Amino acid sequence: MSYKSHQSKAYDLDVTLNKNSRSKLSLAGEDILPRKYSERTITPNKLITIWFAMAVEITLFMSAAQLYDSLTVLEIIFACFIGHTLLFSVMWVTQDIGIKYGISFPVALRPSFGYVGSLIAAYFRAIPAIFWFGFQTWVAASAINGITNAIWGLNNLVLWIMVLGVIQIAHTTLGIKAVSRLSNLATPLLLIVGFYILYIAFTDYGLSFSNVWGMKGTGEGSYSLMYAAMSFMGGWATLSVSIMDITRDCVSDAEQVKSFKKVMLKYLPPQWIGIIPAVVFYTFIGVIGVATTGHSNPAEILVALSQGHSEIMMVLCLIFIAVATWCTNDTANLFPAGYAISSTFPSKINFAKGIIIAGLVGLVSKPWAAADSLVDVMVIIGNLLAPVAGIMISDYFFLRKRTINIDALYDADGQYKYWKNINPAAFIALIVGTIISWPFGDFAFFVGLISAAVLYYYMMKLWIIKKYPQPEIED
Repeated sequence: MSYKSHQSKAYDLDVTLNKNSRSKLSLAGEDILPRKYSERTITPNKLITIWFAMAVEITLFMSAAQLYDSLTVLEIIFACFIGHTLLFSVMWVTQDIGIKYGISFPVALRPSFGYVGSLIAAYFRAIPAIFWFGFQTWVAASAINGITNAIWGLNNLVLWIMVLGVIQIAHTTLGIKAVSRLSNLATPLLLIVGFYILYIAFTDYGLSFSNVWGMKGTGEGSYSLMYAAMSFMGGWATLSVSIMDITRDCVSDAEQVKSFKKVMLKYLPPQWIGIIPAVVFYTFIGVIGVATTGHSNPAEILVALSQGHSEIMMVLCLIFIAVATWCTNDTANLFPAGYAISSTFPSKINFAKGIIIAGLVGLVSKPWAAADSLVDVMVIIGNLLAPVAGIMISDYFFLRKRTINIDALYDADGQYKYWKNINPAAFIALIVGTIISWPFGDFAFFVGLISAAVLYYYMMKLWIIKKYPQPEIED
């Protein structure tokens, strides 16, 4: 297929599958084919509510608590703002892939990593997603268990892990429409309960906005402001890299996606509006909870704040925890993990089955064993994903100039086969970028992203495309 023909082909998003391929490699499944423009339902306003509901996560309380001995309240809030804003250094490109081509993250990796290589790279995202699903379910279940124990004497953590896990998994299998409906319902509820929790903290402990900003824990912590920002960024770096799992359902049309500027201006601001106010507000609630109660566990914080008030307050906290975790886990964790698993076996495992497998693994693996090192885990996850993001951005934006041969994405004999279905340039850049970045501490994420992107760019230009022609790059 010529460069011009697959360039125009990209705008109707109809894939012609190669039925004559002799390869045993399966690349096409109903759930991972491009989402056509006519099938999309997520508008900019819906994207705001999805992001807001996702961003309200109970782990914000825990990360704020672990930073409180190192930084003041104001410094923690500032680190939160900077860290989450830095996410958009990645999302301005990654969102475009989903909007323009309607493809999921594992499929979007095929041009840069190769058909099999993309599966390996996709699990750099899927494994952290599975970890976070299990971890956040445990955090929420622990908080719910603490509240039900305080109110009714019901103490059964395993029960709440199972109940919350099953509800989330079952709901997420219903797809993006169900997720969007939940977000629309959850956003006002999360806001109301959040303001009420903050009101209780301020009135019961005699706080005012003039005296909270300089509050600090023991001062014996060792986390710097930049490291704190990177920890907040690391918590969402996974989703910023794979945001096309959501934006593939964003409403657009063939004419609009021709302009990168139009796509960026339509959908990037709503994502910022959705995430920044939410994370700043709930991080503030978390750090105030730590400062006033002395507890770092979300359950203990909420129970302590609820004491002396009616049982209704505790029930509201219970609902808040369950809904906040549910809204985060479905799109931020189960979606990418489900797509990775279904892309591995597209002819046998659909998206719903992938969700179920990912969810069960997340619960059985008990990732909450890492609870005491949450900040470090968040930074490590972000740093490992940075080279993957750099390679994908370099390939899509700088080399291919936003042009992908969508037929070849699903053709095992196509141009993204490279060497044994793996692109050597991508994996060399991934390994080197990771090694180079590790000594840079606070700045490891950006060193890994940039070094991998630059190295990949020149290896493609000087080596790979001479051996494995890529029409959109050569032209």
